[in-house]
Amino acid sequence: MAKPVTWQMTSPVRSRCPQCDARLTILRVIAGRAGAEYWALQCTSCHGVHLDIVEPPTRH
Repeated sequence: MAKPVTWQMTSPVRSRCPQCDARLTILRVIAGRAGAEYWALQCTSCHGVHLDIVEPPTRH
């Protein structure tokens, strides 16, 4: 059985709504260029939608 791939994000993903400080839930994760991901998040209180760009880890 293959081991799952894990990596650390170099940019933090929001966990609280910037407008009302309620929790955010993930709506969708979209693959972007050069390994980046676009995370669409929705607030559980005000239902606002927020987009975070998550950069891939840097390799040394």
